[in-house]
Amino acid sequence: MGGMLITLACSQQENSTVGNKQARSEHVKAQKLYAELCAGCHGIQARGGVGPDLTVSRFKYGKSRPAIEKSILDGRIGGMPAFGSHLKPEEAVVLAEYLLSL
Repeated sequence: MGGMLITLACSQQENSTVGNKQARSEHVKAQKLYAELCAGCHGIQARGGVGPDLTVSRFKYGKSRPAIEKSILDGRIGGMPAFGSHLKPEEAVVLAEYLLSL
């Protein structure tokens, strides 16, 4: 019985480590995407510039992951360019999650 608990604990720890590495990898990828595609308008710190501040509690078109993904992929009238032809949908998800973490 004790051996089974140790095995289970090790398995859970291994899964946690793999999950943490994946999360860090996605975060780094999102930071790079942000720097390449977003920082020019929203600023290096995402506090705004030509585009709005992305660190505020509300966004004009909604601060949910689907709303942010739509803005990223389809753009918005008035200045937000569409990046759907530049990004894979899963990259938009990673970038939206990153923006929500700011």
